[in-house]
This record gives sequence, structure tokens and C-alpha cells, in this order.
Amino acid sequence: MSSKDLYVAQDATYDLICVGFGPAQIATAIANFESPRPSNVIFLEQKPSFSWKASAHLLRSRMENAFIYDLATTRNPRSAFTYTSYLLAKDRLISFANSDRMEPLRIEFEDYLRWCADSFSKQVKYGHKVTSVIPERRNGVVKSWQVVVQDAAGGTQTLRTKNFAFPAPASRDQKARSLINLNMETGRRRVVSYDEYLGGRNALRGPREPRLDVAVVGSGSKTAEIVDDLLTCSNLGNITVVTENESLVPLQILSKETAPPPPRLCSLWVKPTCEEQPALSDTSELLQKVYDRAYEKQVASKGQYSLRIVLARDASNTAEAIAQAGIVISETATETRLVTDGLFDQVDALVLGCRQRSESLEEVQFKRGTVAEDCRMWMLNAHSDEGRTLAKDIAIRTGEIARVVAASASTNASTNDAGRREADRTMVVSARI
Repeated sequence: MSSKDLYVAQDATYDLICVGFGPAQIATAIANFESPRPSNVIFLEQKPSFSWKASAHLLRSRMENAFIYDLATTRNPRSAFTYTSYLLAKDRLISFANSDRMEPLRIEFEDYLRWCADSFSKQVKYGHKVTSVIPERRNGVVKSWQVVVQDAAGGTQTLRTKNFAFPAPASRDQKARSLINLNMETGRRRVVSYDEYLGGRNALRGPREPRLDVAVVGSGSKTAEIVDDLLTCSNLGNITVVTENESLVPLQILSKETAPPPPRLCSLWVKPTCEEQPALSDTSELLQKVYDRAYEKQVASKGQYSLRIVLARDASNTAEAIAQAGIVISETATETRLVTDGLFDQVDALVLGCRQRSESLEEVQFKRGTVAEDCRMWMLNAHSDEGRTLAKDIAIRTGEIARVVAASASTNASTNDAGRREADRTMVVSARI
């Protein structure tokens, strides 16, 4: 599908402005394109080109959801932007079907996202950062939003919209970050980050005597993936996981369904709006593989080498586990900032909170009488953190946004036409008089 066929606004007024161009925003672009009446939509992405996080993972790792939970299938199975359409275009549909796996490789899913993104290049402004959102009032009520944008050269531009969507504030995994404070710098042990391990893993996999004992410190999905990868190497000795995530502990239920958080009003700019998500998703396949391989390792070595899980709250066992390791692979304490920092300084006084529609969609709630009903804000979250998965409802929820925006644009157009017709009638009567 060529981007030249897409509906693109030529002026600075849009029906919808989206911040970023990740999976959630691409799904929005697709839903809008497939709408009976596509709206004027623009996407403002700070990065110079499309990119996703999947490349930072082990190439053999897979998504945790089946391929049907892509950017379009659950909303429109006949869409030209489904994962099966991508496979057909790449001449890999039969090969994928023969692989007998429902979950795509993450590196392949990243290529699928890029394939979709390329079709909307004319609707995306890469290298453009949104610096502020300004309420535009008429008769004391906000009727639209002015969006101030800065390009890579430092120039600024002001766009206008009635509907504004932006990524949900990034959550901070405090449990994982607290592990970084463990004392791992004593002795002659080498401490490496997850990314360093992924870049130099082959250096650890050669034969040596005595075998190298490894400790992995972390609580997220990457921890399980790296442990799984380490267990595929028969030359390593004992592997110890130091974690605060109890779901990694053997004999726990591997898959535990949790009810979605109920709709609620909450602080929007001060802290993440959603309840903390578990460090691992409900998918138990990876953990089951880890335990299977750990058991095989124990049997093959006649009990000499094994996998050990240590909860970080046990200080003595934690210190012992790290002291015995020849190398420690640790989560990196990366700082994350809320995407809303400074962006809504002039909007704060209007905000009551947010209403959570689903895992992936929240709608900003305003104080009564301050903002017109057709003037909206949404927060989108594809839950693609670490490139593991997408929210299963992302295609459906972005489709709802496209329908609301299209209906609003249609109503405004009808109102404007009615106003023009009334003005024309008034002019005619005046002329007759």
C-alpha cells in the first residue's frame, strides 16, 4: 500500500494529533485509514526514524502473544495491515504456518511494525518534539488544543486540534531498581549489564575448568530470558537468580490470571496512572522452559550443577549467592522520565484525573464546564515495554478512538455547513430588504 494514497491534512489544523509513532500510534493510523471517513491525523515522533526495542533482545526470542494480536486483526481481519498480510507480502506465510508456532519472532515482529509504519510516512513528522499543549478558549470554555512543536533544527511550529493522544506515563519498576544497590563490587567478580551480556555472550560459553558459576540479578522478563539462554550452555556451572519477583520461584503457579484494574480517577501527571503491572506477563511458556532446562542440567550433571532462585529479601542468601559467582549479570538502572514532564503545565488546572478504559487506553477527565465535550485527550499504552508483547486490545481500542474522532469531525463539519447556510440565508434576506 502506497503512502501517496493516504489522507493527509495540508494545513496546521487537525482532527487528531498523536505524540510518538510506536505500535499504539501505528494501530491508530491504520484504524483511521480504514475508517469510512478518515480524519486529519498527524503523528509527531521525536526520534529521527521508526525504531522499536526488539533489537535489544536475543534474536531467537519470541513475542508472548499469538500473531493475531497484531495492529489490526482483532478489529478488522480483512485489513491489509494484519500480520498475515505482512507474511504474505514477504513470501513467508507458508513457512510461518509450517513452523507450528503461534508467536512471531520479535525481530520479525519489529520488521512487521516497520512495514506498517512505512505506509504512513506522509502522516508522520520524525525529529519533531512536542514541547507544550495550550488550551484554546472561547467564552471561557476550552474548544481546542494548541500544540507547540520543535523540529530537529530548533524551529517551532504551532498546530491545532480538538483531540490529542499521547503515550501513557512510563512506570518505574522500583523492585528491579532496588536490586542495583546490592553489594556486587567486592572481590574479583566481573559485573556486566544485560546489554553487555547480549553483546558478548559467546565469550562465556566456551569450555573451562572449573566451570564458571553465574549469578543473574533482576526481576523482569529479560531476567528469565537470559537465564533460559544460559541454561542452553552445557559448559557453565551453577546458575543463581537473585530476584524480588516471586513468580520466578519454583513451585509457584506459573500462570495466574489477574482481573484488570477497575475504572478509576487518579493523579495524572504526578505518577503513572495504571496499577503496576507484574514483571512477567501471564504467559508461562518461558518459565516452564527455564524449569525444564534446569531439571535437565541437574540430571545431566548428576546433581553437581543446578539452577537456584534466591529472593532478595533474604540478605544472607543473597550475599552468599553473589559471592560464589564468577560473573554477575545485572539489570541496568536506567532512569525513566514521564513523557508528560512540562508538557501540560497549562492544562493541569483543568484536569480531574483519568478514566481507565482498558489495559491500553485511558481517557483524561476534565473538571465540569472547563472543556467542551468534543475536545478530548487520551493516553495510549501498547504495553510493548522491552519488546515482549502488545496489549491484546490495542487494535480494538485505537479503532474506538478513530470512530470518535471521525464522528466529531463529521459533526463539526455539519455544524459549520449549517452555519454557512444560515449566514447565506441572512445575506439573501438582507439583500432583499
